[in-house]
Amino acid sequence: MRQKIVKVARKLFLKKGFDAVGMRDIAQALGLQPTQVYRLKLSKSDILAEIIIALNDEQIRALPVLLDTIKGNDAFERTCSYLHALYVSDIHYLPIRSVGAIYGWSWTAENETIIVAQVWQLLAPIMQWLREDGSDDIPARCYAVWSLYYVGYRRAVLKGGSADDCLAEIQPSLKLLLSPSTNP
Repeated sequence: MRQKIVKVARKLFLKKGFDAVGMRDIAQALGLQPTQVYRLKLSKSDILAEIIIALNDEQIRALPVLLDTIKGNDAFERTCSYLHALYVSDIHYLPIRSVGAIYGWSWTAENETIIVAQVWQLLAPIMQWLREDGSDDIPARCYAVWSLYYVGYRRAVLKGGSADDCLAEIQPSLKLLLSPSTNP
């Protein structure tokens, strides 16, 4: 039942937006009473987390194919190409992805742990490119890349920007962040 709820909620959130869909709407779409959904101890934010976990899993499973399309000679160029591809995917799910950061504080610690682990899986290619370039402080750089990613994503959320717009928003900072280390 839980997976059916998540599947239906995903469709509703994508069509109407997270804030416009209530638990009653989700239950009704399944032919259930809201109390039947609440008995499963699912909050709307946890349903959102499970949808985001599913979206992240889809991106992670697609990594081998995606990585074959990445262009560039160094960590900066490859990261830009990679983040552009992630923006394309995430913009498709804008009504869902755009509220993840807003409601993330209210989902369970278990869901947060899963999502953080997924983020590290999505950052793994960037970590590898940074290693190949001889960079230092790779985990710190990757945290910063992910933070910048969300800064760029705001372009799509707030201004209707494209993947190109999102990437352009963060490229100067990425260039500085991903420059090879000058430390001996």
